Amino acid sequence: MPDERFYTIAYDIPDDGRRVKVANVLKSFGERVQLSVFECWLAPGQLQQLKQFLQKKLELSQDSVRIYPIGGTVEVLGLGRLTQSPDFLIL
Repeated sequence: MPDERFYTIAYDIPDDGRRVKVANVLKSFGERVQLSVFECWLAPGQLQQLKQFLQKKLELSQDSVRIYPIGGTVEVLGLGRLTQSPDFLIL
């Protein structure tokens, strides 16, 4: 999609149950690249939908989710590969 943007999303959630729920939401939008880090290609509407889904799962006084828009070239050093833009997204 031409209006997609690349994001890195990291989280720190102390509760196991909430952490699993957040990870499952993120899996439906992107690819896990480390234990608490996902890479996602998102259009503006998808980003808003993701934020809404996450806010329903989080305890805002205890949990942290950071969404970093990535511009320019992303370089991977060591293991792993850069997440490619999907041809389609299943929600």
